Amino acid sequence: MKKNSIKREKKEKTKTSKLNMTRRQTIKVIGASVFLGGVGCVESTSKANLSSNQPSPKWLQLLGTSEKGGRNYVPRVEGKLPSGLRGTLYRNGPGLFERGGVKLKHMLDGDGLVQRLNFSKDGVSYKNQFVRTAKIMSEEAVGKRLHSTWSTRKSENMFDNFGGGITKSQAGITINPVHGKIIARDEVGPSYVVDDKTLETIETIPLPEKLQGTSVKAHSKIDPENNEWITLGTEFGRKMRVHVAIYEPTFKLKTNFSFESPRSVYIHDFIATKSHIVVVLHPCNFSPFPFLLGMKSFTDSLSWDGDAGNIVAVCPREGGVPKFYEASGSFMWHSLNGYEIEDKIIIDFVGYDKPDHFIGENPLFETLMRGQLGNASSPGKIRRYSINLNQSRMTEEIIDNGSHEFPMIDDRSLMSQHQVGYFTTGGALGALNGLNSGIKRFDFKTGNNETYDFGSKTVVGEPIFASNSTNKTDEGWLLTQCLDGVSGKSFFAVFDSNTVTKGPICKIWLNHHLPISFHGSWQNIT
Repeated sequence: MKKNSIKREKKEKTKTSKLNMTRRQTIKVIGASVFLGGVGCVESTSKANLSSNQPSPKWLQLLGTSEKGGRNYVPRVEGKLPSGLRGTLYRNGPGLFERGGVKLKHMLDGDGLVQRLNFSKDGVSYKNQFVRTAKIMSEEAVGKRLHSTWSTRKSENMFDNFGGGITKSQAGITINPVHGKIIARDEVGPSYVVDDKTLETIETIPLPEKLQGTSVKAHSKIDPENNEWITLGTEFGRKMRVHVAIYEPTFKLKTNFSFESPRSVYIHDFIATKSHIVVVLHPCNFSPFPFLLGMKSFTDSLSWDGDAGNIVAVCPREGGVPKFYEASGSFMWHSLNGYEIEDKIIIDFVGYDKPDHFIGENPLFETLMRGQLGNASSPGKIRRYSINLNQSRMTEEIIDNGSHEFPMIDDRSLMSQHQVGYFTTGGALGALNGLNSGIKRFDFKTGNNETYDFGSKTVVGEPIFASNSTNKTDEGWLLTQCLDGVSGKSFFAVFDSNTVTKGPICKIWLNHHLPISFHGSWQNIT
């Protein structure tokens, strides 16, 4: 494989991870690339790893405590709702962590709980509901776990888990309006369509026959110019293949192509520009044999090799031979945006020097499930790749060394040059850091940033941008789900997108806690 040169902070030799799997083994592992992330990745300063023997605060354990679902009520508002805020916030994340007395091992793993926060002239209303997947219905019927998940094997008996077995969707990562439907997804199986008002599960959208056997990522892109829906998936085999599918507004498959990856890795997100697809193949290596033999869960079959560096694949949107570039090793959960300026592609994303909050020895999001603190030493830095297509060169720049996750822009700027990005930031574990506790507005044109931090007893989730009636880019509000450590209840905070430092305009208090929630979307009233 010929790779293009890159200006790097540290020059490193790229190693290619090889998989030697039979076709039968490949079929068994098609569900392996189950959701790992859609997650509010842990952010932390690099001061020190946390002791896995240290008890975690009781209120933090609520992030991995199940919610009953089926809620429907008018929440309490602290402050005043913005008069122009009209529309619906949808959110998705794991809501059920145990069945039959057995608890899942990872906080980022569970059956999908979708939420609806609706703003109208009459005020605000709240509703939540579990996605009625085939998995949750089959397990409800017998009152016990029947399926392996990405972090937890079906049983401790390796023979019960032979072949890996992750084939059932939990639909618990993303929820997005796509071509008139509200779609909930994870990274296994079909998309689930829920009713935009009741949240009842309506139907599934199966993968096209051409994509059967592909693990399609929960993150997708909608082109704001032509409304095309772009998805990306991976398929493990002797070599990993990356699949790209582009759908017309009628859900008709317009374009489908694939290319061979130089390494077999887990990825969670990708970047689409007006003319290209960009995939960050970070060295989060998948070791298939312990997984296929039933000895390890999927997450326990992942390992980090930061010295191998990143490989960045760039391919035309219509398909073709990809070009590969090298970069220093960093783990990317989520991209902010990508755009083109003449012969250059600019990519902004959040990257960790290592994902020790997620995999490895005592990662924080696993230890919290057993009431302990764990490792989370690496912060999520705002990074930029600048790719010169004519010169076949790429440079990497760290824009902000702080701790960040959940990058967000005004969707109208997607695939165009953005000026502003929004992030979660700060440390909900105080001096030890760990989980996000604040919101940051970063201006890429001026370099200025504005931050509001709720303090060490609040966990803050992804900020969702809601546009106002001016139709001006970056004019509107930010809505974020928060867990309050004092009351043990959750609230939604509403910020003016241009005055983040002033704090929330209002808080919308729920009567209960919410587990960790990954992603959401906003739909204006039309």
